[in-house]
Amino acid sequence: MGRAFGPPAPRLPRLAEQRRTVAKVEQLMALVDALETQLAASRATAANLLSALVAELTSTPGLVPSANGAPQTSPGQRPGKPPAKPNKG
Repeated sequence: MGRAFGPPAPRLPRLAEQRRTVAKVEQLMALVDALETQLAASRATAANLLSALVAELTSTPGLVPSANGAPQTSPGQRPGKPPAKPNKG
């Protein structure tokens, strides 16, 4: 009668196997950290490009986005010509 209640305790892998497992986990965590850094840089670049695109599209006179997002000339305006200035007279 020397047994405690409950299932037997699980056996642990040998110490060498535990060290290999820890080394692999550390290697994978370093890879995750590097990928997170790359992802953050990519997101920052995408945000900068989007801001530049919006600034470009909103600062070009006479161009309006079409239904598919491509710029086109405003109605009543000829391509390549800036919009006419109203007369102050």
